[in-house]
Amino acid sequence: MPKTIMEFCEINSFTDQLIAWQRKQGRHHLPWQINRTAYRVWLSEVMLQQTQVSTVIERYQVFLKKFPTVKALASASIDDVLSEWSGMGYYTRARNLHRCAQVVVTEYQGVFPSDPKLLETLPGIGRSTAAAIAVFAYGQSAAILDGNVKRVLARVWGIQDDLSKNAAVNQLWAHAETLLPHAPEDLVSYTQGLMDFGATCCTQNKPACISQGSITCPFEDVCLAKRFDLIKHIPLKVKKVKVSTVNIDWWVLQYKDKLLLEKRPHQGIWAGLWSFPESIDLPKSAKQLERQVIKHVLTHRVLNIRPIQVTLQRPLTKIPANCEWIELADLKNLGLPTPVRLFLKNLDLIHDDA
Repeated sequence: MPKTIMEFCEINSFTDQLIAWQRKQGRHHLPWQINRTAYRVWLSEVMLQQTQVSTVIERYQVFLKKFPTVKALASASIDDVLSEWSGMGYYTRARNLHRCAQVVVTEYQGVFPSDPKLLETLPGIGRSTAAAIAVFAYGQSAAILDGNVKRVLARVWGIQDDLSKNAAVNQLWAHAETLLPHAPEDLVSYTQGLMDFGATCCTQNKPACISQGSITCPFEDVCLAKRFDLIKHIPLKVKKVKVSTVNIDWWVLQYKDKLLLEKRPHQGIWAGLWSFPESIDLPKSAKQLERQVIKHVLTHRVLNIRPIQVTLQRPLTKIPANCEWIELADLKNLGLPTPVRLFLKNLDLIHDDA
């Protein structure tokens, strides 16, 4: 099948207009915009990949307090990192964050490289994140192309290609690089402008051009998606992945001031986190109490979780592999999936300050 070549018509002053828009209507007081070191920029970029800005603003500050430097993060245990990440989901980010910090410390003496190509070789850092670090921390000229930026460029230039395909994305990358400002002092405003414009103006469902708000779009007169009434159709909607339903049991075993928890495998749901065992051999005398089923929605799965609470009078003679008895006081130090943490809070076994 022949490759489709995107056509990018010339839109005068796109870059200059975006820079002007950012300086007037963009965001200027986000925590990671203060003292823009490579570590702080990298941390914010990873957090923002799958988490809303409002959540990241709060969690970013707490994470930095616990791990103020890349060396502090590298020397921490993975359980400490996962515990601090708990509740933000997509835990692969946290594991890559920890691995990346260790590589930066061992191979780069604790200093992130300034070359985007080198940054891209680090665990968990893709091309767009590498570019953001290079621009904001080092003033390098590099193009970003995250989901928001793809949407902005696709709408302004009327691109109706499937942006889940590599061939289309590669052409969009090439176009993004032609839009970079020539003046070094404009790089930060332009890059931040792309992020802000996609997040606050040219949003997925309610862009400024079709909704009434205080933010205005400087490209309404030249945007091809607007001109041809394609705003709701660009980017092209690809077929959604089928969501499956999974039924699981949680065996919530308590003996005195200890809970039996299982360290999840390094692959699959909640990889590397602590949860309840999903099967176990119990003595016949053990009394079981079924709790209300918990429904937990993941990206491609809906979990129907049936917690079965068991209070033991004596410890089990044998426990499953990867399981440990955990003191209640130590639960706050573990990486726990959100539904586990919420369930324990409902039982008053872990508290909000944990």
